[in-house]
Amino acid sequence: MGITVYSLAISIVFYNLALIAVFILRRSPGFRAKHTVSLLAFITVLGVVRLVLPIDFDVAYVVRSYKIIPAIEDFLRYPVAASFTYGHLLLALWAVGSLGVVIKDVRLQRRFDRYLQSIDFVDRPGLLEIAAEYGSNFAVLISPQLHMPFTSGILHPVIYLPDVELSDAEWRMVFRHEITHIRSQDNLKKLFFLAVEALFWWNPLAHFSVGEINTLLELRCDAKVTKNLDSHGQIKYIAVLRTMMMKSITNNENSIIVTSLIGNQDEMHLRLEALTSSKSVHRFVQVMFLAAFDLLLVLSYFLILQPARYPSQNEVPLSYGGSNASYVHTDKPESADDYSFNSVDTYLYYENGSYYLYIDGERFGSVQEDSILEPPLDNLPIIGE
Repeated sequence: MGITVYSLAISIVFYNLALIAVFILRRSPGFRAKHTVSLLAFITVLGVVRLVLPIDFDVAYVVRSYKIIPAIEDFLRYPVAASFTYGHLLLALWAVGSLGVVIKDVRLQRRFDRYLQSIDFVDRPGLLEIAAEYGSNFAVLISPQLHMPFTSGILHPVIYLPDVELSDAEWRMVFRHEITHIRSQDNLKKLFFLAVEALFWWNPLAHFSVGEINTLLELRCDAKVTKNLDSHGQIKYIAVLRTMMMKSITNNENSIIVTSLIGNQDEMHLRLEALTSSKSVHRFVQVMFLAAFDLLLVLSYFLILQPARYPSQNEVPLSYGGSNASYVHTDKPESADDYSFNSVDTYLYYENGSYYLYIDGERFGSVQEDSILEPPLDNLPIIGE
């Protein structure tokens, strides 16, 4: 079991497949109903699990690529200047791009923090009494300059509220929503996906995923809040959403790490539709989707992509007679450790179900199949049949 660049590539592919599935399914009325939002959330979790655990198992089936991966490796190893290759250039561009996205996000967050420091807050003892009913692991700040309720912070969350007139029952709906975000650590989840966006800034799906996750978190929060409400309570909750949406005339409060009762107009329409829709995907279909993604997740851990190359004229042994072939060596070291595994002429040769190690263009001996998955053999190209 180990981690290689090839297992990382498989992890990224599976994660993107999960994002594509969520992106497509969320646009189906049945899948964005509040009773099926958990399915989309679970598919997202599967993608994240695969992304953060990019490991290969020793019993995995090796899929050899004779053209695509070797061609990519040849390109990455081609020198731009001296020993600086295209691979080094791409890594440098990757790092610079990720740093640029991080700087952008940090500047946006700092501008948002300065905005909060510049506004005035008022005392509303009645609201603080209602907030106290839900615990004391968060602070509550109220300002007439705010236009929507939202929660900011991860370690020390703060609920920010607009200074508007609502009934106690309506304020309890607001608090229930924001506290659900806090207890679900939704701001931490948003931070994680922002980090993924920064790391894979070159991938358009990474940028789309941030908006998708924001909407999915709000849909999931709505589903949790209204889960045990009767029809009258659900109508009240929808009424509070509509009221706050009408009062929210600006999005100045939006930040990169904020969970809000009110999002943009498109998101709000989706949430209201999910709360009021009677459409829902049949339970059997949900189970089949979960089973399919579970199966894909498991299979992805038991498939290993590796480069393989057909031997050229000068790489084929001079005396080819299968296991009885004879080879001429001069001053052959006694141990493979004496060879350089960085040589371009070092590779594994596959022949009649067996693997043979060639170092500096010379045959050293046979190796066990399970050992080719362990260092230093795991990064060697495989040529032959």
